[in-house]
Amino acid sequence: MDCTQEKNKADCTCKSEDCPRRGKCCECVAYHRAKDQLPGCLRHLQER
Repeated sequence: MDCTQEKNKADCTCKSEDCPRRGKCCECVAYHRAKDQLPGCLRHLQER
């Protein structure tokens, strides 16, 4: 599977514009999962 980092960045809803994982969804999800957190793009699901 090819990473579509530029497309991911364009569609990313995370507020952290300077995050080194921005657009690298697999790295972002793994990072937040290890910290028992939801990434910014999924936080709206927690509010339901």
